[in-house]
Amino acid sequence: MSGRGKGNAAAQTAPKERPANPPYIRVDRHEYLPEEFALGSFRIRPYDGDLIAKQQFDFRIGFELANETVEFACRGIVVKMTEETGLVARYQHPQPFYERKLIEYLRLWKGI
Repeated sequence: MSGRGKGNAAAQTAPKERPANPPYIRVDRHEYLPEEFALGSFRIRPYDGDLIAKQQFDFRIGFELANETVEFACRGIVVKMTEETGLVARYQHPQPFYERKLIEYLRLWKGI
């Protein structure tokens, strides 16, 4: 009844801005903007690194959400790697905290 939670509830329901930039993928100290990005997979084209098909690799996903930079480590596997298709990879879901942030970001970015 003190009104303590009222300001917090208003902040939670306020519409958030659509992110201006796509997420970035950092592989071996190189930063790429994915051509396609979804929860669990992405495509980078062109890709000029050393990964090959079926190789597992570590990488980082980063993005801006509510004026905050969010970046976290992930583990992926190369699904396909050709000059035409670029690097197509699947990745394991991140820790729950980062997965929630990523889902929130993707909803805003894709306008869902």
